[in-house]
Amino acid sequence: MFRIEMLPAAHGDCLWIEYGTGSEVHRILIDGGPAHTYPALRERILHLPEDDRVFELLVVTHIDGDHIEGVVRLLQDAEVLKCRFERIWFNGRDQLNAVPDPAGEPLGALQGEFLGLLIADYEARVGKPVWNAGLPSALAAIDRKAGALPVVELGGNCRLTLLSPDHERLLELKDEWREALEEAGVKSGDEAALRSLLEAARNLRPLGDVLGEEEEELSAAAEDGRYEVPDPLGRDLAQDLDDTLGRSDGEAGADAAFGGDKSPANGSSIALLLEYPKDAPKVRFLLAGDAWPSVLEASIDQLLSGRGGRLALTGFKLAHHGSVANVSETLLAKLRCQHYMVSTSGAVFRHPHARAIDLLLGSHAAAGKPLLHFNYLTATTARWSDAADQKARGYEAFHPKGLSLAL
Repeated sequence: MFRIEMLPAAHGDCLWIEYGTGSEVHRILIDGGPAHTYPALRERILHLPEDDRVFELLVVTHIDGDHIEGVVRLLQDAEVLKCRFERIWFNGRDQLNAVPDPAGEPLGALQGEFLGLLIADYEARVGKPVWNAGLPSALAAIDRKAGALPVVELGGNCRLTLLSPDHERLLELKDEWREALEEAGVKSGDEAALRSLLEAARNLRPLGDVLGEEEEELSAAAEDGRYEVPDPLGRDLAQDLDDTLGRSDGEAGADAAFGGDKSPANGSSIALLLEYPKDAPKVRFLLAGDAWPSVLEASIDQLLSGRGGRLALTGFKLAHHGSVANVSETLLAKLRCQHYMVSTSGAVFRHPHARAIDLLLGSHAAAGKPLLHFNYLTATTARWSDAADQKARGYEAFHPKGLSLAL
């Protein structure tokens, strides 16, 4: 059994993965969406019996709010929810400082600092190391000089291969992240100041034992776009929801160049190849986070050992919600895939971009027709619900609210 769900995370990502045989079910959680969609993740956890609220792995791909904020809330709620994580993968201040850097200067950024604080709290509470457990040097990054990609085996016969980021991308993030902390007026590692800020951040608060009336109203308002997420430092919403470390360049528009993402935060995104069962994989998923296509291409070339050809995949969760800046013809030419997954409501940045989906459909190389999976039916995804277009171009599309794809 293998099942992947794209929980309704507005313009963000929140992936819930289950695999196993019979009654033995293992779980992976990748990202937590923006703060205001956290109740959906929380309810998904509460639907599990208490003894089953165990995850083999929690991955926080990178520090952008639409991926990290829900996890900040979840880790504050984990004890109340009786939710446990065997491993948590995230590149925070200590990890970026561990990358060989000629400048040798420390860094930090506000949301990353919050999460690092909470992971350390979680480790202290459960009494065992979980932060980047199983990864070489406890760093979720690729050393291109090492000659092999990091591979980790999880309980339940699942294998993960790290495809992004590499050391170069993390060093770029390090330079930008330091400036972001200075702009926020916070000193890296100042635990007292961070806890005070986190406590004051209304949108990042835990929910505790019950979902209160106020939170229900905020969650409902978020669904129809009436709720604007407040920023703990009082900054403008548009600035806060833009790429945290890419504001100078702005978000790539629908007419941008393919594969042209310049955001250091996205460049630092963790991307994984998941294979299950590991010894004779029947399921192979590329889980791309918001990674740069050039980084994914380099890693896929390593996997293929320079032989050329295509990497056979069951599914591909598109990077950065179907942005043109995070897909390229050369990347798609390295893949042979059946299922393509896009996680976004189209809010904020109007993803996915039609040109990106058109390129994907035109590059499809698997034997069967391409299958598009969206977790919202909204103005930005409805064009692929047209039956006549599906027939004319030979694809199928699915638009449930949230998505559970069972294989």
